[in-house]
Amino acid sequence: MDWNRGQSLFGGRYIIEAKLGEGGIGITYLARNQMSELRVIKTLKEEILNNCTWKSHRDKLRQDFRSEGVRLAVCRHPHIVQIENIFDDYDLPCIVMEYIEGDDLGKRLRERGTLLQNEALLYTQQIGDALTVIHQKGLLHRDIKPRNIIIRAGKPEAVLIDFGIAREFIPGVIQRHTVYRTPGFAPPEQYQLEAPRGEYIDVYGLAATLYTLLTGIVPTSADERNRNTPLLPPSHFNPNISSTVDRAIMRAMAMQPQYRPQSVKEWLSLLSSSGDVEDIHLSETRSPPTPQPEILFNKPFNKPTKAPVITNTPVIQSSKLPKLPITPQFTWQCVRTIKGHAGMVHTVAISPDGQLIVSGSGDNNIKLWKLHTGRNVRNFGRWFSAHTDSVWTVAISPDGQILASGGWDNTIKLWFLNTGKNIRTLNTHTNWVNSLAFSPNGKFLASGSSDCTVKLTLISTGDVINTFFGHTDAVRTVTFSPDGQCIASAGADCTIKVWQVSTGREIRTLVGHSCSVNCLTFDSTGETLISGSSDKTIKFWHGITGRILKTFTGHTHTVSSIALSRDMQILASGSWDNTIKLWHVGMETQICTLTGHKNYIRSVAFSPDGRQIVSGSDDDTIKVWRNKDWQRM
Repeated sequence: MDWNRGQSLFGGRYIIEAKLGEGGIGITYLARNQMSELRVIKTLKEEILNNCTWKSHRDKLRQDFRSEGVRLAVCRHPHIVQIENIFDDYDLPCIVMEYIEGDDLGKRLRERGTLLQNEALLYTQQIGDALTVIHQKGLLHRDIKPRNIIIRAGKPEAVLIDFGIAREFIPGVIQRHTVYRTPGFAPPEQYQLEAPRGEYIDVYGLAATLYTLLTGIVPTSADERNRNTPLLPPSHFNPNISSTVDRAIMRAMAMQPQYRPQSVKEWLSLLSSSGDVEDIHLSETRSPPTPQPEILFNKPFNKPTKAPVITNTPVIQSSKLPKLPITPQFTWQCVRTIKGHAGMVHTVAISPDGQLIVSGSGDNNIKLWKLHTGRNVRNFGRWFSAHTDSVWTVAISPDGQILASGGWDNTIKLWFLNTGKNIRTLNTHTNWVNSLAFSPNGKFLASGSSDCTVKLTLISTGDVINTFFGHTDAVRTVTFSPDGQCIASAGADCTIKVWQVSTGREIRTLVGHSCSVNCLTFDSTGETLISGSSDKTIKFWHGITGRILKTFTGHTHTVSSIALSRDMQILASGSWDNTIKLWHVGMETQICTLTGHKNYIRSVAFSPDGRQIVSGSDDDTIKVWRNKDWQRM
């Protein structure tokens, strides 16, 4: 569970001020030390350590986490985040590091647009100097990207953060490293479990970061380049880049490591030979603010079409709206608790005829249940057809014939719902599959993954017919518009993107949430898009303009799932505060709060008639909620 404000750690040496954010397995807090100085404390999520999926790896998780702190502590440099302490408390390992006031470069790009060349080169030089120290200590950072570089407030000083996947290396020796990468910033050898390791890995990442700072474009990923999609030079998107810098970036991003500069120092000398790196002041060099900043991904063989970024602020706060009378038809109760999974229930879906529930769990299983009785009908997957890791998402085709599932084994599986037979397994993603959605006509499947991509698959053949690039972090959710013409996706980069299905073109980027966007749904007209976020809010967006129409507040933790009744009157939201809230969309008010789950709620779904809600939770259960007055209406 989360630590609260005022909580004491390490014998009173640190006092928690607030939670800053969380990722897949980690969580960070703002705290004060005994001298009242602000510090950041990073620790592991308690629910991850207690998850049955991770229990066998618990000791390694703790050890790897501590190793991150130790590795970081030995790297002392003005442009590297500094470690103050490493300790255990509440049976959790903790790393205390300096608090850096400022924004990361990813946020700067979204809010202000691209950097001028001199400013971008200054930050690159600073991070390059920091990497030289890191490499001298026998470490590779392996995750250089704009989001991992913070600019100190009011100072032209860049600081490198997040050593979560840093690893020791011996130059030129084949070593076994965790296969983790951020597409666009990771070189080809980082896609391989075993490969020679050298400074040239971070050279590639630093060059890719400079590419993005100067163009606003995430470079073509190494995976796509291996499939003959070209990497266009940065000058293609920004003609103001000097030829020296342009050539240096392209050389550092060579696919074969032997053709790159073999050290950061060598590469920096190529950049400095242009005479462009010099002492500067931010006020003299910052790119002028633009009303529609963007981070795009260049499409193969075509110059990218610029997609507007909407940055409106919310206009309606539901907590400020007048309380409206609640009628009896809005009274709900839990009528059934279904037990059967041996792990957290991550996802639930209801069949189009309203008769069946499908659930996916951290126990790697998919189960089919009768909605009205809670009886287990069947389990999906036997022998070699089952998922080999946690199931995170399920979706049922509009005709109720096909079930799609995805999870931490990086696969998507298609099943016949009525027999449980596996149709095929798709290995289209290179990281966790977090979300699936069928097109309204049932012919296509959209998938969102931690590999930062959205893929469109033809159900009849299993072929990927398009890949949508542009997200700079894990894609948490995808959904189709009711007419099937658009896909909306969102994720850990805090943005929502709308894509045109027929062309793969990014139509619009919506910015307004301050944390990961975890769930999306269109209303049945397609005129409104609704999103739920780790910033605890639910936002309604105009489907055409992308303008924020209203914001619902009330949850005290991450909003993990939303569902809209077919008549568009009631919105259900599930949260990590262990509650489900029901909202009347037209009245713009909270109707009621459903309590009963004992842990995070991961998924909620409405029955087709709108009279029942199904929820899945980290307490390993599924609950069925029903309108108490259903029978008398």
